[in-house]
Amino acid sequence: MTLFSDEQFVAAWHEARGNPQQVSENLKINIRNVYKRRLSLSNKNIVLLTNPSTATNGNQYGWQTDVGRAYKRQNDYRIENGNIVVFSDAHFWPQQRKTIAYRALIELIKDLKPQCIVANGDIFDGASISRHPPLGWAKLPSVKEELEICLDRLHDIQFAPSGKKPDLFWNVGNHDARFDRALCTAAPGFEGTLERLENKFPSWDMAWSLNVNDNTIIKHRYHNGVHATYNNTLKSGRSIVTGHLHRLAVTPWADYNGHRWGVDTGTLADPHGPQFDYAENNPSPHTSGFAVLTFRNYELLPPELCSVINDVAYFRGQAIADGR
Repeated sequence: MTLFSDEQFVAAWHEARGNPQQVSENLKINIRNVYKRRLSLSNKNIVLLTNPSTATNGNQYGWQTDVGRAYKRQNDYRIENGNIVVFSDAHFWPQQRKTIAYRALIELIKDLKPQCIVANGDIFDGASISRHPPLGWAKLPSVKEELEICLDRLHDIQFAPSGKKPDLFWNVGNHDARFDRALCTAAPGFEGTLERLENKFPSWDMAWSLNVNDNTIIKHRYHNGVHATYNNTLKSGRSIVTGHLHRLAVTPWADYNGHRWGVDTGTLADPHGPQFDYAENNPSPHTSGFAVLTFRNYELLPPELCSVINDVAYFRGQAIADGR
């Protein structure tokens, strides 16, 4: 990849009149790297503003830019034929064995070689910086320990497939946001000098949501409750893939616009792990697993789930990982 000095990048930004997509095309670098470079420059007190009149990127909502936002509003992605693997709610904690769902995820990524992998929120847990009071004297992992295990686990996911590496996206979850919230609350005067969560994971492109082919939205959460996946796709008007509820489900819907699906990607964690002691050992529909999206001619086919049942991860009827 061609390296550009700060001065060259700034000049290219002004030449493109603040249009990130135009900067990407002019410099022949990935649009994600454009946003990362702009963020890096902002930490050096070099602020590059997006021009609302030019930053539409083919989006009808040209007035919606990322200036002034905590996280990018949306990443846009195109896939004609291929797979997107979506996992969420890993809540990685140190000194825990790799879960069955995690091991199945690695195996399927090796096998499917997806074009894109989406970490759909709550990868980082933030137990020690939660707004909720601790339960008893349980030893909670530090932020440093959590970051280290997240880096380790995501590294293995990123490099699981051989050959061409997949595109990587991370949609911010409410637990992920604990990291930046704690920084902003405890040390507001250190803005621009402390690294945010997205700076810790430069390979993963962070935003609130991922728009795929303008027919599928992937984001951490929308509606709650037992009818969440139904309400999500009904009210969004698109196929929509969310996490947060840990239920692992697919709900089909159809109307005059055609077929679409609401998907809950479950949890990559063990539902009985210490991360979830707040549930007080109540019965729960939480299920370990993740989702696989298949696109043909830019259209989403019925989503598939990899589910952990009785300590075995199954996908398309085949055992992928066994914890027994």
